[in-house]
Amino acid sequence: MLFKFILIQSVIIFSASAKSILDTRLQSYIKTFQLSSVEKPTGLNDVKYILGEKLFFDNELSGNRNISCSTCHDPKLGSGDALALPIGEGGEGIGESRVANSMKQVISRNSPPLYNLGHDKMSFLFWDGRVHYRKDWDVYNTPSEVLNGDYPERWDITEALGGALAAQALFPILDHSEMRGDKGSNEIANAKSDEDAWALLMKRLLSIDEYRELFSKAYPESEVLNIGHLGNALAHFQKHRFAVYDTPWDDYLRGKEESLNEKAKRGALVFFEGGLCIRCHNSTLLGGFAFEGVAAPQTGPGKDVKHNDEGRFLITKNEMDRYHFRVPPLRNVALTAPYFHSGAYETLDDVIEHYRNGSRAIDNYNGEWLDSLFNINYPEKLFVETNRYMIFKKKENAHPLISGQIIRMSDSQKNDLLYFLENSLTGSLRD
Repeated sequence: MLFKFILIQSVIIFSASAKSILDTRLQSYIKTFQLSSVEKPTGLNDVKYILGEKLFFDNELSGNRNISCSTCHDPKLGSGDALALPIGEGGEGIGESRVANSMKQVISRNSPPLYNLGHDKMSFLFWDGRVHYRKDWDVYNTPSEVLNGDYPERWDITEALGGALAAQALFPILDHSEMRGDKGSNEIANAKSDEDAWALLMKRLLSIDEYRELFSKAYPESEVLNIGHLGNALAHFQKHRFAVYDTPWDDYLRGKEESLNEKAKRGALVFFEGGLCIRCHNSTLLGGFAFEGVAAPQTGPGKDVKHNDEGRFLITKNEMDRYHFRVPPLRNVALTAPYFHSGAYETLDDVIEHYRNGSRAIDNYNGEWLDSLFNINYPEKLFVETNRYMIFKKKENAHPLISGQIIRMSDSQKNDLLYFLENSLTGSLRD
């Protein structure tokens, strides 16, 4: 009996010691990389939230009144659409049941998730970062010149925006494939400039009694309402609706060591050590601020006649940015499949394997899982890049961790990392 008691006590002491070692190592990394928890956003305005929510789910924002923001960013589908590549204007159905009648309706990049995009530190949006807001200077850089620089031509719009997420909201409605519709199909699609298209959309919305009342209540001090107010309302809704701040990892960062079990802590250590994930997925949101090349397989229509997509380079024309894409933040990453800018991977397990294999991953990519979407969502099989030269170019511009095949982890470490990503970074779901 005494021996059994001693044995139990020894196991308890050993377990406590192992836990202490894991916590000590984790705390060291947390301090080194200056990581902090995501906090619940403040400043909720009920009227703005209601207005933004209504706009988010309303087809009135599209030229032909047949698609909304929520079509590609469904809260029930991880704020995405569960498709490798979204189906834009003219498609039918929603989510995994959405169908393209033509490959022209297939958008070239995966629908990015919306979680924590309203965070104050989030300054670049879209996969290529074509919308940027520098808060300390209060300066925008966007696809529309009238919004850009120290003295923007449409300062009345930029003054109403309030940040990157609000500015981002102005551009899907301008894209003919995403929401605007083909020229000749509606008056917004026929508009000769961005400003004209925005003005026509606002005219449409303000002709509706409910919207006119909501806009007036949300912005009582604005004599003239413009597209900036629409962007601001959409951003306000998304900032609060898609904020993720109550994950086990965030609780751990707040000092609750018991919020992570031993397996999760081992997985977190892989994140910092063998997986080297922290090299790109860093800061409070574990990503969202930098652009990197990871030799991601190219699928779908791409951005040119060769189905190629050079990412950030298309915006900056800087050779260092070729095939680089925005590093996504990781809260709720388990909910946001498929992954990468091209929707190339179906699961997080596949993503980890990609990094574990380094540059060999794109050599061996076959995209077989994409074939299951043929004749269900897409009328043709999605293009998968197999040209050896094009693949070489992507590998040539990849991060050294990929090109040098530096990431190392055993099967058990991979399993722990996957557990951490799936369980420790997922917050409570809200209606």
